[in-house]
Order: sequence, then structure tokens, then C-alpha cells
Amino acid sequence: MMFRDFTLTDKEREALNAISTKIHKPAKRRIYAQGEAGKYVYRIRSGAVRLEHHLHDGRNQIFAFMWSDDMFGAIEDGVYPASAIALVDTYLFQIPYAALLNLIEVHPRIQTLFLRQVLNYTQAARRHLLLATYPLVVKRLAGFLLECSKQADFYDRHSNILTLAMDRRDIADYLGFAVETTSRMLKELEDMQLIKRLSSQRIMLDRPKIMDMF
Repeated sequence: MMFRDFTLTDKEREALNAISTKIHKPAKRRIYAQGEAGKYVYRIRSGAVRLEHHLHDGRNQIFAFMWSDDMFGAIEDGVYPASAIALVDTYLFQIPYAALLNLIEVHPRIQTLFLRQVLNYTQAARRHLLLATYPLVVKRLAGFLLECSKQADFYDRHSNILTLAMDRRDIADYLGFAVETTSRMLKELEDMQLIKRLSSQRIMLDRPKIMDMF
């Protein structure tokens, strides 16, 4: 059920569910495109999404990864300023902006809950900025793996195995270095015995040792 982690009255919860549609996006499928009219806000039921800005020179700049329970779909001047792409099979709640604005007039307390989501998004942007500005590239990648390990859907705390939702190009675009650097830094982390690569997407982490880097 949507907003299960929020303290809502039954009437507020029912009202939100009434204007929300459950949708599914397969891996690598676009949810919306940069410049498209902004009609919906989204909340992730399960899965992962990348938000990217398309630059004039043809490059894509990934500036956020969104996870289960995260909300996205901010608009500027009536359009989406970035594109949203599902990284894996992703299940979403889709909420029309117009219906949400009408709902807030009836249930004004709901607006506070959405403001909380904006704050969470701002904190995610701050973490991204911090990671991308570490002078040591290997530290950027180590910090990124730690951030990913906070997602219970992708990290098994019993086996310490992280399943990456994104590919190496996504990681490189997010952290601001070349794709080849991702592979090289993964090998360096493995040589330092901080990780063990089990496959292209599955990595065993020594979280305590990685945390000692920061």
C-alpha cells in the first residue's frame, strides 16, 4: 500500500490510493523523457530508477539513483527537466499532479508528507555531490558501494553481497569518470581486499573496512 511508512488517517490513505495507479516498467525502459510535459509524480514500490540530464553535447549526466519508497517527478516550467529510466524491473505508483493538487486542498496535511520527500531528495543530491568531489577516484567508488548497500532490496547483510542495479557506464556517469575507470577501480578495491567480485553485478563487500576509508 502506498505511503505505508507515513502516519496517515484512514481517510487520507484511501484518498491517496484512489488517485494512484500501479504501473510496471521493465528494466531499461524510460518512464518519462526530459522536456516532456510533467503530468505525474511517481513513488517506487520496488526496483530502482536513474534520473539523467541530457547535455547539449550528447552526453548524459546521471545525478540521482532512486530506490524503493523514493518519490520523483519534479517539474520546471511545466516539463520534466530530466529523464527517468528504470534500471531493473520496477513497480511504481503514478499520481497525476492535477489530482494531487486538488487532494491537498481537501487534505492539506498531505502536503507536509510530500515536502518530506523533497527533503529526502535534497539529501540524496548532497550525498551525490560529496561522492563526486572526492579527489581519490577509488574513494568515490567505495563510497558509492556503501550507499548502495543501504538498500535492503539489493544488499544481503547475511552474505554481505551487493547486487548492483546499474551497469558500469551508469556508475561512471554518476561519479564523473570514464567507464574504463570503473573497472580499474573495482580491481583496485579487490586488490585492497575490500570487495570480492562474484559476477558483473554481484559484489561481496567488507563494509567495516570500506567504512574505515571515510
